[in-house]
This record gives sequence, C-alpha cells and structure tokens, in this order.
Amino acid sequence: MFIRRLLVALWLVVIPGMASAHGPARGPNGGQMQDLAGGHVELVAKGSELVLYLFDAQNKPMPATGASATATVLAAGQQQTVALVAGDGNALRGNGSFDAAPGLKVVVSLTPPGQRAQLGRFTPLD
Repeated sequence: MFIRRLLVALWLVVIPGMASAHGPARGPNGGQMQDLAGGHVELVAKGSELVLYLFDAQNKPMPATGASATATVLAAGQQQTVALVAGDGNALRGNGSFDAAPGLKVVVSLTPPGQRAQLGRFTPLD
C-alpha cells in the first residue's frame, strides 16, 4: 500500500513538471504557436509591432485576406488595443505604443472569413 501511495505521489509531482518544462511551441518565425480557428496561429512581437501568422491544420500558410483581428496588449502595467490588419501573405500586422519585452501578455481576437471570433492568449517572449 505504501508503494502504491508513493507512486501516485510521484506521478502527481513528476508528470505536471514534465509538461511545463517544454514551454509554448515556437513557430517558423520564432513566435509563440497556438491552435486557433481550426488551424494554427503564430504571434511574433518585436519592438512596438505585433505580427499574427495564420496556418492551416498541417502548418501550411493560409492567406490573411478577409480575416480580421485585434490584440489586447498588457505591457509594463499598461493595457492597449491594437488592430491587426491583413498584410502580405499569411500575416496580420499592427503597431502600438508598447515595447515588446519579457512579461508581455497579449489576448488576440481573430475572426477568420465566415467564422466567429475566437480568442487566443499569448506570452510571446516568455
């Protein structure tokens, strides 16, 4: 009985630690990747710019044309909303008055063509 309890206790401690050791997935542009809107999105934050890249379920770039997005940015204790507009290829881009640094938190509301808005939470520099 003692061994069984010990194994359960180890399982509760070790397994969550292993899962958190991997951290968020990184995309081909160096940003944080997440599943969203039936595919994948990658958020890259550099300087005062946010770039949201759209990918299908097989990680192939999807055109950003017709998609819209906003990002609520929390940086240095300040919150602001940044509009992300379709740019070249699979990217939506926007600029704000923040400086991308570790601790930056971003909530993206993405509306793909013909779909409802979906939310993704990012910490792109952590």
